[in-house]
Amino acid sequence: MKSLKPLLRNNQLAIKYLTIKNIILEKLNAIIHITQHSEEQTKQKFQEIQETNDLICVNSQLILENQVFLLKSSIETVDALRQSMIKSESILNELRKSIGSIADESLRTHQAIKHIYPLVDESHNELRQSIRSIADESLRTHLAINQISQLVGENNKAAEKPYQELANIRQEVTEFKQENLTLSNDTKLLLGQIYDDVHNQKFKLVTDPSHFQEIEIELMVYLYSYLPDRRAIDVGANRGDVSVRLLQTGYEVYAFEPFPPVLQKLKERLGNNTNFHALSYALGAVNETRDLHLAVDQTEDKIYDDTTFYSSLTPHSLAEGLIFKQVIPVTVKSLASLHETGEVPCQVGLVKIDAEGFDLEVIKGMGDFRYPVVLAEFWDPSFPFGKDGAMNYLRDMVPAMQQRGYSWHITIYRIWGRHDISYYCNSMYSFDNSWGNVIFFQDYEIFSEALKWCNATMPATYFAV
Repeated sequence: MKSLKPLLRNNQLAIKYLTIKNIILEKLNAIIHITQHSEEQTKQKFQEIQETNDLICVNSQLILENQVFLLKSSIETVDALRQSMIKSESILNELRKSIGSIADESLRTHQAIKHIYPLVDESHNELRQSIRSIADESLRTHLAINQISQLVGENNKAAEKPYQELANIRQEVTEFKQENLTLSNDTKLLLGQIYDDVHNQKFKLVTDPSHFQEIEIELMVYLYSYLPDRRAIDVGANRGDVSVRLLQTGYEVYAFEPFPPVLQKLKERLGNNTNFHALSYALGAVNETRDLHLAVDQTEDKIYDDTTFYSSLTPHSLAEGLIFKQVIPVTVKSLASLHETGEVPCQVGLVKIDAEGFDLEVIKGMGDFRYPVVLAEFWDPSFPFGKDGAMNYLRDMVPAMQQRGYSWHITIYRIWGRHDISYYCNSMYSFDNSWGNVIFFQDYEIFSEALKWCNATMPATYFAV
């Protein structure tokens, strides 16, 4: 026991000793169980022996009367039983000795546990000290957080200036709306009916990126069921992504692409479709010959996948890394002249315009011809492509279309550098750095169906004071 005292001062050795103690106690319990079982067996044996002796006595008398020679075997049986008894007594003696040694070991274990208690108390004291130190550190951390909160409060005060500027912008927008948008009673009734139409419908939205494309294209596909004519005009068709989707829906497509290499690829891709007609003209306000400006990607990693998308009849500003480096002359036609010569039928359900900043000129070329739905691309003046030279600002296209009898329009927009998309209705206001498409309607019923679809597929933008 003296040799255990220095070992028990170490917590790890104490744990090991406790483990040994548990093992010894388990063995002690097992031995006690064995002892109890042996005593029961011994009692049973004694009872059996007693019964056997009684039986032997009875049988011996009978046997002595009949067969004397069985006496010898009976005596041997008795001797065997006596030897069994002797062995049982020997086992009992050994068990008593084992129990005595286990009792002595238990006593020593109990004494060792008494020596462990002071060590446990010492560990508890150390734990209490650790808890106190943690509490002190938490208090210091709380004080530091309070200091940080004060600094954040000062920064929030400094951040109030941008919010004030935003409030001023909202005020300017409100004033702009009050100056430019005066709603008649009939218009208010129509807007109320639109609200009821939108919010009384239930929709199921299905998205499959492998099949569906840009959201404006899918809106044109949806409107196919509501247009009076299935012909569509694709201005600025490029490689034909919009035309493909329109043809799949059932439209007969008249596609315009003035750049010869791209026109050739367009014909190779869709020329075998009897509902597809490719024309080599650019579209504008009047018939003329005009320079088509071709863009070049000057970025080191060539981040612009296909620069033919940026070809334009007007030398507008470009995003960083793009420049107009070459021009080629192209033939420009007005829509009105093409209808008059019969190259394009007069009855058309949908016109899509993507003329890279030249969209307003295409609208001017409509003359007296009208189409149920006209979609045009717009750029905000702060958008990198629209800072100068562009002819597709909302503030210009909306009044031009209103003069032509298009009373309703939906603007689907994105913000440069972000991926989210939203829409709003019947406003010529555009957000800073925004771009997208504006869809004009002559007929309220078609506009209402388009508005329902937009409400089901993307979040709306509302203007409020």
